[in-house]
Amino acid sequence: MKRGNVLIVAAIFISIFIAIILFISILFMNHVNSLLYNMKLEMYSINKAAIIAVNKNKTSIDNFSYNTKEYKEYFEQALKKSYDLNDEFENKNKLIESIKILDYEIYEINKKDSYTGKRVDDRTIHTEIEVKMKPIIMHNFFEKIFVFRVHEDVNLNLLKSEV
Repeated sequence: MKRGNVLIVAAIFISIFIAIILFISILFMNHVNSLLYNMKLEMYSINKAAIIAVNKNKTSIDNFSYNTKEYKEYFEQALKKSYDLNDEFENKNKLIESIKILDYEIYEINKKDSYTGKRVDDRTIHTEIEVKMKPIIMHNFFEKIFVFRVHEDVNLNLLKSEV
C-alpha cells in the first residue's frame, strides 16, 4: 500500500471514530437533559407531597404548618428512595452518583430568592440541589463537568387551589 493510501484510510478511520464519539456524546447529553428535567418535575411533586404529608391532619388549609425542617426531612427521604441513594445521598453504581441539597427554605412574601435574585410574590418552597452524574466515557476527565444545579420553587398560594 502506498503512503498516500494509508493516510486516506487512517483519516477515514479517525473520522468515523470521531463521528461515533460525537454521536454517543449527543445521545448521552440528551439523556442527561431529560433526567434533569424529570428531576425538576419530581422536586416539585415531592415538595407538594411534603406539604400534604406534614399537614395531613389539618382540617383547613389556613392552619397548615410551614415548618422547613419537617418539609426538608420529607424531601430528603423521598430523594433517597427515588434515586436509590444512601444516607450520604450517594450511589456510585448508578448514573446519578450523588445529590447535594444546596438550599431548602420556605420564603415569605417579598423575600429575595437566592437563585434568581428576584423577590417572591407569595409564600414559596425554594429548593436547589446539585446533581453529580457519572460520565459514560473518560470518567476521571469529565467528572467535574457532569455536575448540575437544579432549582425549583413551589408557590404555596397556588397549591391552595389544588388541595
